[in-house]
Parts: sequence; structure tokens; C-alpha cells
Amino acid sequence: MNATRVLRASAAAVLAAGVLAVSGCATADTAAVVNGERISETEVQQAVTSIKEVVPNAQIDTATALTLLVYAPFVTPVADRAGKGVSDSQVRASMDDASGRLSEAALELIRTSDLLNPNNPSALDQAQQNEAIAALHKAKITINPRYGTFDAKRIAFDASSPNWIKQTPTTTATPQG
Repeated sequence: MNATRVLRASAAAVLAAGVLAVSGCATADTAAVVNGERISETEVQQAVTSIKEVVPNAQIDTATALTLLVYAPFVTPVADRAGKGVSDSQVRASMDDASGRLSEAALELIRTSDLLNPNNPSALDQAQQNEAIAALHKAKITINPRYGTFDAKRIAFDASSPNWIKQTPTTTATPQG
């Protein structure tokens, strides 16, 4: 009888895993899937943590980190073709990261941020940005609902609250007297 319960529990676990696999984000640790390539929650969180270790006052959160990691596979090749590619060692040098504390995802995030920063003299120009945007329009991007949704037409994340989160109205007490 215990063997039957174990088999039923195993079948239920396999079914649950199958539901997750077809729901867009194949595992609980998936932040996004970009053209079949998974970006894990762990990668996103480690990127933010390692950047804040190197630059304690960095204004970076997981949503921004994920956005840049989603854009990276489209921005980096354009930069490489334009001769504006930046190596990991160049990113480390620009961040004073001689000890190698920055994760691979953090390096990619910083590289993408620099390439899109209009204040950076070696950033992509408008035509190059348009090339990356055109590739993004064609991409298959699925975002973990925790981060909202990805609008391919606007190339933007919509950080909407899930429908199960309800705002409770606040009431102001009127003084009696």
C-alpha cells in the first residue's frame, strides 16, 4: 500500500513538472526564456548582488537586471559587428573588479547597460540600436509573471501586478466631536 502512495506522489510530481514546462518558464528558477535560452532567477539575483558588492551604492534591482539580460543577446552582437564590443576583462577593469567578484551575468548586464547608455561615448548609435530593436521584435521572449509581461511591439516590460494581488482601499478616520 505504501508503494502505491509513493507511485501516486511520483506521478503527481511528474504531472506538476509537465505543467510548469508548458507554462512558459520551465522551472521555478526561470526568470525568462529568450529564443529558447533560459535566464535563471539565480543568475539575475547573483548579478545584482555581485554588482552591489563592487559598487555598494549601485541603483540596480532584479527587474532592471532582467531587462538588461534579456536585451544582451541582441545588443552585444550588434556592438561586436560595429567594432564596439567589450571584453569581460575590459568590463572588470571599468568596474575596478580586479578580484573577479562580478558574475558572468553581471558582466553581461554591465556591458549591455554601457552599450545602451547615451552618455557613454562608445555606446551604440541610433542605427545600431534600431538593428538590435529589430531583432528584439522578432524574438520569442517569455517572462516569469513575477516580472510582469514583455510587450514585443514596444520592446518593454509591463510590470503589472498579478490579478491575485488586490489593492485594499484605505479609509481615513474622521475625528468625532
